[in-house]
Amino acid sequence: MSRLGDILRAWRRDTLPELPAKIKKALPVAAFFIVLFWSIVGIFGMSHVMPVSCYTTLFNVRHRKYNTAGQYLRFFAVSYVALGAARIATLNVILCIGMNVIMPFVFVFMRSSQLNPRRYFPYMMLFVFLQLRPELLDNLLLEAALLTVCCAVLTVSLIIAGLVVHKDDADRARLHEMVTRLADKLDHMADTGITVHTRQELLRLRTEYAKLAYQVREDANAQASVSNLFDMFAMLAQRTAYLVGRLEWHEGPGCSHAPYLRKLAGLTRAVEIVLDRRDKTAAIEQAQILMTESDGIANDRFRLFYRSYLAMTLLVLQDAGRHLSRRWRLSPLIQLRIASFRKHPTLDSFELRFSVRCASVLAISCAVSLAVPIDHLYWFPLTAFLLIQPFPAESVHRMRTRTIGTVLGCLAVYAFSAIDLPYGATMLVAMVLISCLYASTPGGTVIAFFATSYALTMVTLSISGEYAIGMRIACLIAAAALVSVVNRLVLPTSDRTLFLANVHELFSLLERYWGLLRRSLDGSVDAVTASEALLHIQMVHSQAVAYALTLPEDSAGERENKQATRRVLFCLWELVCELEQLGFLLRVGAVDTGEYPELDRFMAAAEACSNPFAVDARLAAAASRIGIFAEDDVRYLLTQYLRRARTLADALTRARETTSGRPTYREEVAEVAVRGK
Repeated sequence: MSRLGDILRAWRRDTLPELPAKIKKALPVAAFFIVLFWSIVGIFGMSHVMPVSCYTTLFNVRHRKYNTAGQYLRFFAVSYVALGAARIATLNVILCIGMNVIMPFVFVFMRSSQLNPRRYFPYMMLFVFLQLRPELLDNLLLEAALLTVCCAVLTVSLIIAGLVVHKDDADRARLHEMVTRLADKLDHMADTGITVHTRQELLRLRTEYAKLAYQVREDANAQASVSNLFDMFAMLAQRTAYLVGRLEWHEGPGCSHAPYLRKLAGLTRAVEIVLDRRDKTAAIEQAQILMTESDGIANDRFRLFYRSYLAMTLLVLQDAGRHLSRRWRLSPLIQLRIASFRKHPTLDSFELRFSVRCASVLAISCAVSLAVPIDHLYWFPLTAFLLIQPFPAESVHRMRTRTIGTVLGCLAVYAFSAIDLPYGATMLVAMVLISCLYASTPGGTVIAFFATSYALTMVTLSISGEYAIGMRIACLIAAAALVSVVNRLVLPTSDRTLFLANVHELFSLLERYWGLLRRSLDGSVDAVTASEALLHIQMVHSQAVAYALTLPEDSAGERENKQATRRVLFCLWELVCELEQLGFLLRVGAVDTGEYPELDRFMAAAEACSNPFAVDARLAAAASRIGIFAEDDVRYLLTQYLRRARTLADALTRARETTSGRPTYREEVAEVAVRGK
């Protein structure tokens, strides 16, 4: 009872004040469900409404994103693939097990990643739901017609939503607000100097820029000009946070650098014209004038910051918002995805581990549902599918919230069954319940309550309420038991395993970034191309840092290990920043073309030492070449890279316990069990 009381208090505190906004946000999704539901009922009958929830999920995912003709065609194509796979799975138990083993690998490998793990869900949900009523699949043409209608309604609805929402305008409005915040931070530095709070705020703003840019970049249907625009501004925020972190300046009001910072703030606000697609000539001239005036800055580090910010601003003004042609066929982002896909079949990968667990759960639950002739036993695989989550901790959370929500929903429907409502009133109640469901937070107790209430309200039209409630609870218990066993015994994915995979990938990405810079010597890499790789690195790094912050520090040894681990991640990010800064200097011509052969040799040595990371004679030989470069900033950056590389090598030695090796099967099972409690 105390647990239930805590949930109700949390709901009143966290959910109730936000309920009006959530209801408003859910109205388009609820409206789509109702329209599609009654369209299917009117054309095909009540027994064919199972796929409606799947297409509502797709609408919920896509209605605030960019959608092209290719995306609409994908709805049809993947729906027919899911239908064909579901039909094969319902022919007999052996084929059922086989298809439910294969399809999780198909959807997880092709759509999901550790950074975006739930992309598999809508189409996988469709495959699972289609096989829950095997008798309906006997008429395959009828089911194909059903899916065609669903896809058609989804397509028309998304087109209408696109006309209403204006995704491009919404993203640009958010970017407007973030550019203004960046300009305000520069003004604030002019007033107060650089404080710890200022650096933290800039890092927070950098993270927000990166997330927004990554979300747009992940949307494969976003226009190239739009995603490029977000990439460039994310790089501007990243460069500001990095360079300010390098400055050793803590003066207060009236400092000598304040006028320059105010000029940068004014220019940043002027850069917003890029977002409105207005003439950029005046802003470009303003930036060029400020660049000429920068020769008078005496402080070397501040001059580097000032000139770098101006140069990046010029790149934004000149290149952002337009599609840049590439001189090769594959962009770095596609190359990263190909390399990531090659990593999938390894035991360290999230994709393989989750695919195996999901396949195990679906193969068992769907086979039982197909083989055992019990009415509404399909709730067993349905619930098991909803409980098996990409990470075991999420599954544990879903088991708790779904159990409580299901019990409350059963009690509500049992009490409600005492009122003998006519069919029309019952359907009205069901539509209200489904609307509330889409206004609830996914994975929480509230959404489980409304899902159970809606499902039981619908099935009690054809079977007794007592049987439906009993079967719902029995299937929940069976599904929770199955998922618990699979999560703990079948390739358990501990947080440490994911962290190790992230660290190894960061070294691999560092190596590829050096390769990218080497290719930039022939002019084939533009700023937008480089930013794609940088965004991927930043997202992997953020996930690794989140784990490092949770490491225990109860003893002196644990505190030292945690500090060393965080030092490793800090140094890795600093090395990437040095590379990004070097790439920027190459784009603005800071390195003479006659120095390219020596720089290429330096890059080759650093690339060779990146994965696995090492500081050896190759880097010592590279250090001897730094003096030949004429530009002070280039010499400074290469020296900083080597200095940071030595620091990283030392931190790796001290953090060996966390950053190397692989946990044993017993250790992984134990960690999953502990987090489950």
